[in-house]
Amino acid sequence: MSSNEIAEAEFVNVAGIATTVEEAVRTRHSVRDYESRPIEESVLQDLFQKSLRAPSWKNSQPWKVHVVSGERRDKMASLLVERAKQGEPVPDTIWPASFPASAKKRMFDLGMKIYGVAGIERKDKEARDNFMLRNFEFFGAPTAVFITTEFDLNFYIALDIGCYLNTLMLLARGYGLGSVPQAALSAFPEVVRLELGLSESEKVVCGLSLGYPKENSDLNRYHTPRESTQDIVRFYR
Repeated sequence: MSSNEIAEAEFVNVAGIATTVEEAVRTRHSVRDYESRPIEESVLQDLFQKSLRAPSWKNSQPWKVHVVSGERRDKMASLLVERAKQGEPVPDTIWPASFPASAKKRMFDLGMKIYGVAGIERKDKEARDNFMLRNFEFFGAPTAVFITTEFDLNFYIALDIGCYLNTLMLLARGYGLGSVPQAALSAFPEVVRLELGLSESEKVVCGLSLGYPKENSDLNRYHTPRESTQDIVRFYR
């Protein structure tokens, strides 16, 4: 991606507090560059208490939420990075294997633009691999969140957990926090279960990195585009 293309890309400042629901929805995007500043304990307590108001089918609340900060976060990052260097993911969930052509194009375009903003050449495999490993370092975020469930994994459980994640991410914007939801954090569930002392019945579904976004970071300011209303939404009267 050229410097001119980067300059022309849409940018949004995600630092600061979103004061309305509309602002939180409009400005939220995946943050991949964080301040080392820890999140205040009172903020974490308040945020996660409020997040439990997320909807679920028949109020089943199929999620368990594990919030990891401080030394435990640092140890988890080290373990996950080391495991990622050793071999292929073995997630509890089934990761998608195919996508429609239109989705593939959006995914490819996103990857190219993110690499461009990060200053990574597409042909530089070592740089791309190192950037991938940043997933397991939570992109420098001071807090990592792991979502597990003891429910049988199915489409509706995934919908419920998706509702929980979105509720958490939008609420986080009200505290000036950034986040990035990550399938990658479910890649090595045996590491997560062992480090957090979880039973085998708890399946690791996904994770989330959470913290204060670095200001003046192009990587943070890049705002992924969306399809137009007329292409996605149909109104019937």
